[in-house]
Amino acid sequence: MTHSSMRGVFAVSTTPFTPDGAQDLAMYARSIERVLAAGVDGVLALGATGEALALTDSEREAQIRHLITTVDGRVPVVVGCMAYRPHEVSALITQAAELGASAAMVTPPFYGGLAAADAVAALSPVLATSELPVMVYNNPHSTGVDLLPADLVPLLEHEAFWSVKETSGEATRIRELRGALGDGVEVFVGADGLALEGFTQGANGWVAASSWLTPARCVELWRQAREGDWSAAVQSWDRLAGPLGQIEADPAFISLIKRALGELGLAQGAVRTPLPTASDDAVTTLVATLQEMGEEH
Repeated sequence: MTHSSMRGVFAVSTTPFTPDGAQDLAMYARSIERVLAAGVDGVLALGATGEALALTDSEREAQIRHLITTVDGRVPVVVGCMAYRPHEVSALITQAAELGASAAMVTPPFYGGLAAADAVAALSPVLATSELPVMVYNNPHSTGVDLLPADLVPLLEHEAFWSVKETSGEATRIRELRGALGDGVEVFVGADGLALEGFTQGANGWVAASSWLTPARCVELWRQAREGDWSAAVQSWDRLAGPLGQIEADPAFISLIKRALGELGLAQGAVRTPLPTASDDAVTTLVATLQEMGEEH
């Protein structure tokens, strides 16, 4: 699978749990089929929305296996490979490759408060040895370091450098990344609340947690923007901006997504501690908006 074939809307999966707290792989498969039927271009698993750091090693492996089997080659599968030390990240990438993933997503080492140059230095050996194309996830809110376009340029020496998921929230960052990195690296919108803004700047796709909730609407917006139908895209954005903004602004956004999915008939169970639980009012507001948009039980 070539880099250029991995574009468009990548739905970011949750990890559903049963009432007793076990991973619910049957519900996971149902959720995958739902987003595939809506036309998403890929699935990204084991990111923050998927509660990756709350899973055991065996749960992680079981989820990847189930995802690969369920998707069955219909779209690319990206697996989050996040750990503190570079060799641990590389080991996760090797596992994902052996299980059949299409690509890996990595972050800079989190918590350490690294300077950008040190963060890139930690990523470089990971990309140098990766068996898979790599998406570098710029998420300064979680990692404590904002990787500017110029900071990422040294990674261009690595053939595995496939893409950037950009979540800084800076309004012009997509355009700046495309200018600095050229046509050989795909740039994905990662901040759902800036999706349309990113599309106008030439983003190659959208890694969208919101598309696990409302996949058809997210796919529709992306297709309209890609085809240059900006009038229709603005109308679609007017419908989507409210719920996407609510999700992004809520500190309990993972719980909010999962609880809303439960109200739509896809029971997800609770988030694992220490993640916070979304309020009843927030869930009610989001579900009402989604139902107005056509999402049904």
